[in-house]
Amino acid sequence: MKRQYIAWALILLLLAAFVYGYMEYNRQRADSKLMEPTFSIEATLLLQEFISNETESSKKYAGQNVIVAVSGFVKEVAKDEKGHYTIVLGDTTSLSSVRCSMDTLYSAELGDLQRGSFTKLKGNFNGYKADELGIGADIELNFCVRVKNK
Repeated sequence: MKRQYIAWALILLLLAAFVYGYMEYNRQRADSKLMEPTFSIEATLLLQEFISNETESSKKYAGQNVIVAVSGFVKEVAKDEKGHYTIVLGDTTSLSSVRCSMDTLYSAELGDLQRGSFTKLKGNFNGYKADELGIGADIELNFCVRVKNK
């Protein structure tokens, strides 16, 4: 009788593990376009914040669902061989920039975006990378989408 309870408990445990694994495998990520930004800031101010105090800024923007809306002038619009866009925002006189890897679902919205234009993007904060020589730094956002003015 005791063995039967143990067998059923193991079967239920395996079934629960299978269901959990199946749900995780088929999980969809949240759509960046529908998410409200946690922070809204200009690109140059965001860079200054990290340059002045990297530790505190990293704590502030850390988290899995931290959406940052960044506005600024486009330094570069890069498209790789797979058709993925990266928009670089910041001051053209500085080597520091905010690099936004764009969400491929919304690539069609980038058609009129050109170097020197002012835009606002939002995406998941991915990290800060300072140059070892102190020449420049990059803040990285991923799954970025363009924010339309209302």
